[in-house]
Amino acid sequence: MNLNKLKSSEVNIFFTSDTHAYHKNIVKGVSDWTESNRCRDFNTIEEMTSKLIENINEIVKEDDILFHLGDWSFGGIESIWKFRKQINCKNIHLILGNHDQHIENNKVLPNVISSEPYNSNFIDGFNEDSEYPIYVEAQRLFKTVSHYKEIHIDGVRLILSHYAMRVWNKSHHNSIHLYGHSHGTLEDNYGLSMDVGVDTNDLKPYSYSEILDIMKIKKSLIIDHHNENTN
Repeated sequence: MNLNKLKSSEVNIFFTSDTHAYHKNIVKGVSDWTESNRCRDFNTIEEMTSKLIENINEIVKEDDILFHLGDWSFGGIESIWKFRKQINCKNIHLILGNHDQHIENNKVLPNVISSEPYNSNFIDGFNEDSEYPIYVEAQRLFKTVSHYKEIHIDGVRLILSHYAMRVWNKSHHNSIHLYGHSHGTLEDNYGLSMDVGVDTNDLKPYSYSEILDIMKIKKSLIIDHHNENTN
């Protein structure tokens, strides 16, 4: 699928970030952090992660598209597949976060093998009991993996990054910038941009239509020499 020619009338598109699946310290009941206000209000890691999985699967269906803007999981390399295999969506595009080193380095996942060739459809055919195992690298769990991505939906340019930017490509021409990393702690005053992390949306992904509704009450912010007449 051409990510530069997406049409919201043809496919449902969602965005999220900073799931931190199986992250001990982000869970209030087991965290070692002294500031509990930084924690999610769950008693156990499993309770928190199960809620994330439930929310994603309830909203994002198997053939929809989900852009995940980084910090996929914690708790070691085993957590990457453990989290991924419980999510129904086939079409997850990952923008790497600062805690996604195993995915960035495309590490082989322990105890995960595939009965299908490498050109198979990503997670289809994964089988731990395969007679002829093919070992699976972490990036095979996703449609694409990158540090930064630009896409177009209905002709609108979206700039996707784990980190928030003050200016971004075509920001002076109404492009939209989506980011994560900050867990809703940044001031929301940088033009057509927003934090799509789960902590800003009751641990749920945003739909593209929800993002457009939010952008309707925002204005492009001109903070350098670029303006609408700059080409």
